Amino acid sequence: MDGTPDDNFSLSSVFSQSYFVIPDYQRDYAWEKSNVKDLLDDVGFVYRQNNKKDKKVDHYFGTLVFEERGSVEPSDFEDYDVYGIVDGQQRLATVAIVVSAIVEEMSTIENSDEVSGDISSTISDRREDIEEKYIQYEGVERIRLGGLAEDAYTSVILEGNNPEDYLESDDRVEAERKIAGAKQATIERLRKWKTEKYQNGSTDHAGYYKFLNNIVKILTQRFEVNIKVVEDVDEAARMFKVINDRGRDLRLHDKVRSHLVYCASQSDELESEDIYEQFNRIVRNITIHDGLSDSEVDDLIRIHWEVFTSERSDSRAKRHGPSEIHRRLSDLNDFASVQRDDFEVFITPYLNSLEKFSERYPYLTDRDKFAERYFEPNNDHNSTVNETVRKVQLLFLHAGSQSSTTPLLIATAEKFGVRSEEFAEIVSELEKLVFRFSLVMSHGAQGYANALSSIANDLYWSDIDEDEIHEIFNSKSDRYVGWQSKELGIKEAVERVKEKRDRIAPIDEVVSDFLSTPDVLDGNFTSGWGGVRKSEVVKYVMYEYERSLRGPSGLLSLAPYHEFRKNFQVEHLVPKNAEEGNKLHNHLQNRNRIGNLAVLSTEENQSKGNTSFESKYSEIYDNSSLKVLNDLDGPEFGVEDITNREEEELLEFIRERWG
Repeated sequence: MDGTPDDNFSLSSVFSQSYFVIPDYQRDYAWEKSNVKDLLDDVGFVYRQNNKKDKKVDHYFGTLVFEERGSVEPSDFEDYDVYGIVDGQQRLATVAIVVSAIVEEMSTIENSDEVSGDISSTISDRREDIEEKYIQYEGVERIRLGGLAEDAYTSVILEGNNPEDYLESDDRVEAERKIAGAKQATIERLRKWKTEKYQNGSTDHAGYYKFLNNIVKILTQRFEVNIKVVEDVDEAARMFKVINDRGRDLRLHDKVRSHLVYCASQSDELESEDIYEQFNRIVRNITIHDGLSDSEVDDLIRIHWEVFTSERSDSRAKRHGPSEIHRRLSDLNDFASVQRDDFEVFITPYLNSLEKFSERYPYLTDRDKFAERYFEPNNDHNSTVNETVRKVQLLFLHAGSQSSTTPLLIATAEKFGVRSEEFAEIVSELEKLVFRFSLVMSHGAQGYANALSSIANDLYWSDIDEDEIHEIFNSKSDRYVGWQSKELGIKEAVERVKEKRDRIAPIDEVVSDFLSTPDVLDGNFTSGWGGVRKSEVVKYVMYEYERSLRGPSGLLSLAPYHEFRKNFQVEHLVPKNAEEGNKLHNHLQNRNRIGNLAVLSTEENQSKGNTSFESKYSEIYDNSSLKVLNDLDGPEFGVEDITNREEEELLEFIRERWG
């Protein structure tokens, strides 16, 4: 089955006498529901066109590239060719998914009491013929997806289980969700077509079967492809790389995986299947978590590359060779070029390290997941790990600071563990950096991102023998720094974070030039500053201040911050939009001063709104369980009180806490 540029084949002829498998270097099933809907739009359009015209209309479905994989005998009298799909996996798999949904719809008609035995028998014969040709024949699937999509394909397509039921499980990875989503999209479209065809609610079952059969014919006989067949795995992998480099919509991790699997095929020491399975474990470690998808796997690849190789996006562009990670991996002898005689020496530690990173990534990029995993409710609030959980809440408050600190956090966790004193110390120093520079001064994380990446790389290799480092990278480059021990490495890392922080965001400047201004929340009266980056920064400050006022014994009744922040809001003591008679002197300039801010439960905040300070003091503050409210002097509160609270209490606390 091979053709010239002028030879087109129907999908029916492509599937005839053929089985298909997905090579290990391929990505998993990746079509979104929108892609499936686009295909069904095309099917509907061609169906309507062919109904209108005497001359039949065909639809070009692109080029398919196959790799010869021998043959199989599904029965004693048949010999089927087996092909690996180099290019076209998404299209052919989706065809099988669409057909499976149509076959199930035919089965419903076949078993209906409203059709005669003869019609039911006709439908049964046709349904089985379609199923055997495009889905499964003699117990062997016509397309074997494998990889992360295998379970979903088996359950939802081969076994015919409901995709909605399948998706109810929380531990589905993205490839599984997309397989089920593709079938969902097809079922929804079939319902829509049925509704449009039978608007009065009554269904002509024989006519509906005929319609479904015609849809299958349109898809399998009027959708045409050009075929290119290659003879061996080397040529297939090379062609796959060429296709990737032409800009096909592949993820970064798809490209990295395909190259590593190809390398294994060229090695006597590595097994392609082992590399493929290990990489799929890496993908699953990320995408099995709710809210995480393939884009986070790509993010992991980039973060890990920074830590493992010392190459950031800016430094890659300045070094020889291409700047894209997958191209550097495959083209440069420092890494995993097949031109390198011992590329296995790089691949094994690289993948092992990446897998370890993937186990930590979901928790070290998301503050809720971190708290859920590491908070110890039965332990003291001031325990090492609970202190760390609290400070991570601020550290990850802003996306830029989260992405910039994650490399160093993962490197530290790899060396010492998340519950260690060393991890707690690096979190504490980073929290102060992020608080000062990003959250108060409102500068972008680019001001320290490169420095933290460099520190992470140095720490990661701190206890690795220099000769081993040179062997891995096939280089005597001095950009890989060893400190002889991880203990010296973390000590150096902490000092470098402190030096960077104190140089770009001195605490005196943070307090005097920013937090002492009359517009902490919005920056209306300070040129070039828009206030703290997020109002939650003030909530966090007030929570920390509350902790200091209570002392160790009082913390027992205080909710941990990751719970507290969801139930409390920033409170203006004198209302921001106070009514006349209740306003401050120079109200606009004084209402957003930090001395006029506190925290209040969401419920109380909504119920009291713009009520005067005097009223809130008597009804809420004076009896509050929060000392930041209960310690206020009332019932009057004016500019002088704001100034005293600000200068004598809050700013001094901030200097000490984040200094």
